[in-house]
Amino acid sequence: MRILIKNGELLLLKGEGFEVKRGSVVIDGKRIERVVLDEQELGEFDKVIDATDKLVMPGLINAHTHAYMSIFRNYADDLEFFDWLHKVEEVEDKMSAEDCYWASLLSIIEMMKTGTTCFVDMCMRSNEGEKTGPKGAVSGAVNDSGMRAYIGRGLVEEANSPGAQRRLNEFLKDAELFAGNDRVKYILAPHAPYSSPQSLLELIRETGLERGMMATIHIAESDAEVEGIRRDYGMTPVEYVEKTGLFDLSTIAAHVVKATDSDIKILAEQGVNVAINPRSNMKLGNGFAPVSKMLEAGVNVCLGTDGDGSNNTQNIFQEMNFASLVYKGSEGRAKCVDAEEVVRFATLGGAKALGREGELGVVAEGALADLILIDLTEPEFVPRNDLVSALCYSANGSEVVTMLVNGEVVMEDRKILTFDEEEVYQKCTEMVEKLGMNS
Repeated sequence: MRILIKNGELLLLKGEGFEVKRGSVVIDGKRIERVVLDEQELGEFDKVIDATDKLVMPGLINAHTHAYMSIFRNYADDLEFFDWLHKVEEVEDKMSAEDCYWASLLSIIEMMKTGTTCFVDMCMRSNEGEKTGPKGAVSGAVNDSGMRAYIGRGLVEEANSPGAQRRLNEFLKDAELFAGNDRVKYILAPHAPYSSPQSLLELIRETGLERGMMATIHIAESDAEVEGIRRDYGMTPVEYVEKTGLFDLSTIAAHVVKATDSDIKILAEQGVNVAINPRSNMKLGNGFAPVSKMLEAGVNVCLGTDGDGSNNTQNIFQEMNFASLVYKGSEGRAKCVDAEEVVRFATLGGAKALGREGELGVVAEGALADLILIDLTEPEFVPRNDLVSALCYSANGSEVVTMLVNGEVVMEDRKILTFDEEEVYQKCTEMVEKLGMNS
């Protein structure tokens, strides 16, 4: 299918930063064929989208979340980290693959309506041999919605335990089921240093090297984690994970709030990507990742929301706003982590973390057509002094009106075209009652 997005304000790369220029985008199939900045005859198209008064930009990449956790929004608030974790786990254990499907679609609705086209997910249920529909769990939800995702099954326990073996085998079976699907991909996902013993991390490393797979893991999220790992192993969580060899895989480390200077050096030397989650970390009282030091060391930083149990939203625009502000405040420097850097976190940083530079996170010839259109007539964009700054300091995500993923229009005029929103709301409301969360 050939699509023309015409007369928009295009967010384009300019050196290490961005520029906005008036132009059009020609899409052929899944990819951008041309970016046109001058007036010329562009031929016939199957669909023409008028982007007058719209900002056309890359879809945002949510580099760390748990999509099934949408039903935990406003459920376990104002608790210390491990108290929160235990309360959530009591309900998680009751959730079926079908529950995870509907809950993941609920998160996807919010992601789509706030500009996220791709996300990295750590889930807790396998699909049941199905690629679509409720038995497909989060994989089915991604497939049915038209979204793009990298899906990991949270892996815990010693490598030779029946539970660890079963979960890893189910994960690999799921990955084989979706082999060749360029929107639904799989990523190895050991849960965390305190729940994933050395034997498991070593097994995951071997599996990843054999199969050419990436990894994602929570690291150094809380003081309790750091104290526990130091007590048990005499090292920091980052040092512990490095010792297992997991960083031999291309790795996305989520949170990394408690990283020391020597940890940051390890992350930089090992090429580890760090997905910061400022709102979740702030809400759970865990603090702020040392982002400016990571950037100075050359660490690739990307942006995640974490799950709705600890953040309450799946809105990357809100994360961009927090990331643009909180590090300035915590370090007392107005130039610390500026707007251009944060927009990079949400686009190019995520693309680099996924090994998709030049394909995702950019409006450019040859890139995948994962694009969003933002309504610039909303008051927060008037006047149009600096649209890059506006994405961080003014936008709230509700201005996203149209979304394309893989060259397909999945939302137009804020209407999702790939599934029934109202059915999702109904199913999730019923699920909360069934799981006894209101009692």
